[in-house]
Amino acid sequence: MADRRTFRALFLSGWLWHTTRWGGLFLGSYVVSELTDRPVLNQLVGACVFAPMLLGGLGAGILSDRFDRRRLLIAGQLVLLPLGVALAVVAQSGGLQVWMMFPFTLAVGLGGVLNMTALRPLMYDAAGPARAARALTLDSVGVASSSVAGALMGGAIVDAVGLGAAFAALTLLMLGSTLILARLRPVPAVPSAPQQHEDVRFEAYLRGCLQLLRQSPRLVGLLGITVVVNLFYFSFLPLIPVVAKELSASALLAGVMGSAAGCGQLAGGLVLASRPSRRHGQVFVGGSGIALVGLCLFALAPAVGAACLALLLAGTGSAGFAAMQSLLAIESAPEAERGAALGLLSTAIGALPVGMVLLGVVSQLVGPRTTLLASACAGLCALAGCARLPSAAALLQPAER
Repeated sequence: MADRRTFRALFLSGWLWHTTRWGGLFLGSYVVSELTDRPVLNQLVGACVFAPMLLGGLGAGILSDRFDRRRLLIAGQLVLLPLGVALAVVAQSGGLQVWMMFPFTLAVGLGGVLNMTALRPLMYDAAGPARAARALTLDSVGVASSSVAGALMGGAIVDAVGLGAAFAALTLLMLGSTLILARLRPVPAVPSAPQQHEDVRFEAYLRGCLQLLRQSPRLVGLLGITVVVNLFYFSFLPLIPVVAKELSASALLAGVMGSAAGCGQLAGGLVLASRPSRRHGQVFVGGSGIALVGLCLFALAPAVGAACLALLLAGTGSAGFAAMQSLLAIESAPEAERGAALGLLSTAIGALPVGMVLLGVVSQLVGPRTTLLASACAGLCALAGCARLPSAAALLQPAER
């Protein structure tokens, strides 16, 4: 049964958290780009945000399937709050150093993997199966708007007040997210078969994940394309301040560039939310292709305005990818294995830090623009190859009503 009040509270909590996450990524990469001229360090900052997806996705899936998801989210954010306060104090005193961005963004990444595996199932349960597609599309709209808010807020506050205030603002947003979760009543979950909880060993859980992959070619197709898009598209995000610096953009304009893809994703997500479709897989694959084309244009952009337009196009395409990703994972698994499916999805998203490191190394050698263009072209080729596999055929089938 749908619980709209609970869904709204979860949505708001998630929005505040995602604004913190995207703002943290922007501030981390901005600090590195200001203190050094080494694009590889920007990419390593981004890799820290997403590395927990690769290393901890399955473990977070175990926790999500076996413990109270709301309490998991609260515990993760309570660990992060003191770190945010400490960074705000250090930044305000002028003692911020490059190395500090790595533990900070890694901690943000750990919170992100918990959010992926715990918050999305809660939202699905609160919305109910009949409204799940629209609910998770709205969540992707929230993520898009939070990426806009995080980058714009970060750039504007740094320009107006300084880095200390920017880190303090992120900490306050995280505190707001935690308080909303703390006041929320528990969300009734779909009961699971008792035998699925008798053996909580990691080996048994891993065998269950492998069995799920064998039984669901739709999930296999989803994971394959997720790897491609995260490896070749999303890995460019920490390089936005580097490209902005090449185009002589101020901190505020760098924030505008950092928010442009989010604006496109927000617009695309609103369209998808207003016009629900049963062709979730087709929207997912088509949006991925548009995003990669937008990245090609961004790499070739001669000025800030053109770069923002290219990122708007890329973000519009990524809306289809983001809106359908969690929904497809949940649809591809039995009710009692949603955490496992999202854990596998989180692990596939773990291709992102690998792509970020590779992109950073190559950028250091041949320059960021050339590297971005090569990455986008390689991604389009890989996406076309994935679309021809049998698993993609299952993914592209319309969802059952």
